[in-house]
Amino acid sequence: MKRIKDGLKILTGQITNNTYEGSENRIQLFDGKFTTGYKILDFKVTPNVPSTAQEITAKLSTEPKSTVTEWNWSDVEEVAWGYWASDQATLTSHYTNIRDDSLIIEDLWISAGGADSQANYEIVLEKYSFADYDGAINMIRNRSQAVT
Repeated sequence: MKRIKDGLKILTGQITNNTYEGSENRIQLFDGKFTTGYKILDFKVTPNVPSTAQEITAKLSTEPKSTVTEWNWSDVEEVAWGYWASDQATLTSHYTNIRDDSLIIEDLWISAGGADSQANYEIVLEKYSFADYDGAINMIRNRSQAVT
């Protein structure tokens, strides 16, 4: 696997909380080749009004998920998880976990849940090239062996 020069991609945007399978949840990454893919380097999430006391829970997956706030680390389709909370007065906390062995070949799905209607996100990706068989192996792992 070889890192592609100038392959760093930073995606930012907003998503409506508590949605599952809409066009706004899909992040199109697929370039038509099965010999390129992305590793997730960083994932951040915040509410669109961070000055109020609230929580945001989010996750990235290789397929759309019907549960937003439940995290299942044994599900290989879930590849990153993020959390943001604030009590408005003194404490703001955030948490991120990224599955190190994930390689996103096709598209990525984002879902978020929280009291606020919108969540901001930032995803940092790095593009790699690899042999055909590596792409096939990763696609099988991202789909067929997923826990349902």
